[in-house]
Amino acid sequence: MEAVQSEVLPYEKNYLRHGTALTTSLAALDATWDEARSALLGTGPDAVRAREAAAMTAHARWMYASALARTESRGMARRLDFPDQDPAQRHRIITGGLDEVWTRPEPVAALLEAAS
Repeated sequence: MEAVQSEVLPYEKNYLRHGTALTTSLAALDATWDEARSALLGTGPDAVRAREAAAMTAHARWMYASALARTESRGMARRLDFPDQDPAQRHRIITGGLDEVWTRPEPVAALLEAAS
């Protein structure tokens, strides 16, 4: 969990984002995931702690992959390398995967249709 926290808690890594730093953090988190796949085992209370660590690692990887996929600043998501909004990116970023993280845009039209 310390490895994940060292990538997601520092203000300069998670709020003032830059593609280079995001890529570096995602690589560190990918390495953490690779190590965790075989090392996070346990029984009883240790199993809960292992699952928490796995969930934190997976979430952090999804978060940074999504941040890299959005090459603009929007809302509270600030990219130092892309300081402006891009009207062409008015969509959500959907993410998933465990061993291989993926992202894809979900157009606003699909969101509006689903809401009606």
